[in-house]
Amino acid sequence: MPRQTKLSTAQSEPSPPLREEDRQRARAQALLKTLRSSPNAKAVNEARALVLQLRNLRDFELMGRLAEALCRVDPADARTRRLYAQGLIETGSAIAAIDMLRQSLAKLPKQHEEAIEAWGLLGRAHKQIFFDAADGSSAGARLALAAAVQAYQQPYKADPKKNTWHGVNLLALVSRARREGWSEIAPRLDPAKLAAELLTNLRAVPAKARDEWYLPTLAEVTLGLGLSTGDLGPVESLLREYLGAKDVQAFQVASTLRQFTEVWGLEQLTTRTPGVALQGATGVQRARGLVDVLRARLLQLPGGELALPAMQVSLPSAPVARGVSGRARAAAPRAAAADRSQLEAILGVEGPQTFAWWRAGVDAARSVAVVRQRLGKRLGSGFLVRGGDFGLLPADELLLLTNFHVVNAHGAAPGIRPEEAEVVFEADDPGKAYAVKSLVWTSPVDQHDASLLRLQSLPVGIPALPVSSLLPDLPGPEVKKRPRVYIIGYPGGRELSFSFQDNELLDHEGPPAGQPQIPGVVRVHYHAPTEGGNSGSPVFDDSGWKVIALHHKGGRFGMPRLNGQSGTYAANEGLALATLVAAVKATAL
Repeated sequence: MPRQTKLSTAQSEPSPPLREEDRQRARAQALLKTLRSSPNAKAVNEARALVLQLRNLRDFELMGRLAEALCRVDPADARTRRLYAQGLIETGSAIAAIDMLRQSLAKLPKQHEEAIEAWGLLGRAHKQIFFDAADGSSAGARLALAAAVQAYQQPYKADPKKNTWHGVNLLALVSRARREGWSEIAPRLDPAKLAAELLTNLRAVPAKARDEWYLPTLAEVTLGLGLSTGDLGPVESLLREYLGAKDVQAFQVASTLRQFTEVWGLEQLTTRTPGVALQGATGVQRARGLVDVLRARLLQLPGGELALPAMQVSLPSAPVARGVSGRARAAAPRAAAADRSQLEAILGVEGPQTFAWWRAGVDAARSVAVVRQRLGKRLGSGFLVRGGDFGLLPADELLLLTNFHVVNAHGAAPGIRPEEAEVVFEADDPGKAYAVKSLVWTSPVDQHDASLLRLQSLPVGIPALPVSSLLPDLPGPEVKKRPRVYIIGYPGGRELSFSFQDNELLDHEGPPAGQPQIPGVVRVHYHAPTEGGNSGSPVFDDSGWKVIALHHKGGRFGMPRLNGQSGTYAANEGLALATLVAAVKATAL
């Protein structure tokens, strides 16, 4: 349980120095200005290296802007164009990426290194279109899958010993096509023979020539063999080596997780799945547990962020990957999570505890809703609280807390009036919207930026989130590790998401050392990857998933420091729940 701050001085401790990833982002912003005004060779070379670093940080939005600026300076640079295309895919613009990649392929020699990479990304773009399809069995989805297979097959056939990562994607997609019953896609390819060939070629790669993608690729090939033979021991051993490597990155693990869930569909496996030889329900559960292992490791890594499809939260024991066909989804029974022994065998003794903590966060996510205009644009997030926690009667009534700038009495921009708003608890039922009945309490943007809403009706079985009256301790200057905070919401109005890493508590204006600038308002600053749709999200402590603040704004750069400190930094800002509670109680008296 968080403890109250006990600093002995009247001043809060200095905020931590800028982190390496924030320095990279700040440098990217500076390079953007240089490339747009007075580009030079030094800035171009530095920006090229930084584009790759931003990709590894999974900051695809900033990566895309920097790549765009580079392409304007040097439109013939194939590597930058390829990385730009990758950023487009990651941010949902697959068609634009396909056009860019095809233009590059038309200009590059067939054996050029960038041509090989471009073919792979072309396959990645078509693959994403397949998995984004609402109906995975539609003609359009089938065409996308066939196009992805063709794109990966091109470089693999040209050099199967070198282009193994194209081969493993080819293996995964052909296996998926066979599972779906689409025998017309690459009819001459036998997944079992392809897997054996890939394994031989990978094992033959000299140790000195193995790059950071060697183990992820080998693990996926071994998974393909394991599913066809029923023996998952080899893939578990490889995951232990891969995920335990000191230099493993979130971008790699996220890619493997996407492959295991979307392409291989491990969470939809049954004992009757075509081409799968797992031994009974125990074998199926063991295969599904591999996904839990990857999720648990991802949340331990810097930049490790997980998007939570609504089905994954509502049925946390049987998450469903996006893009799985309705036929496969209906056939997938509910399954237990990875057992403790499997998590511990691969991730060590901390694995089960880490995963259990994450699952508690998934449960908390069920109480977070998206706030939107009726049948229209998504504006922000909100979460259920208990009226009694705010001194209101009836005490057990559930209310929705969001920002004033999301919903307010007069519809002051960018918000809307209560009668125009509706909320959806996507983890409960993404098709059910709840109208707002009334505005119970509100405080403007320059105060608490908060609104308490009473809904016309409520979903059954979703509890209020527990509210904390205390803020976590701020560590002294000799302590390097700072408390963490976590945000659950709808970034950019997309699906329910939260991040487990890089979420440090930076500073707050709480007692006894805080110096609130606004009377009666305590602000909290923290690192967290947030976007506009996160407005109104709960900010949780790092132990018991209690809400300590209401998120209302943030900025990568230029946020003024708290408690009389000079300068700005990269930070997000929330309003302490304790002061919101006090303000509501004062109004109710």
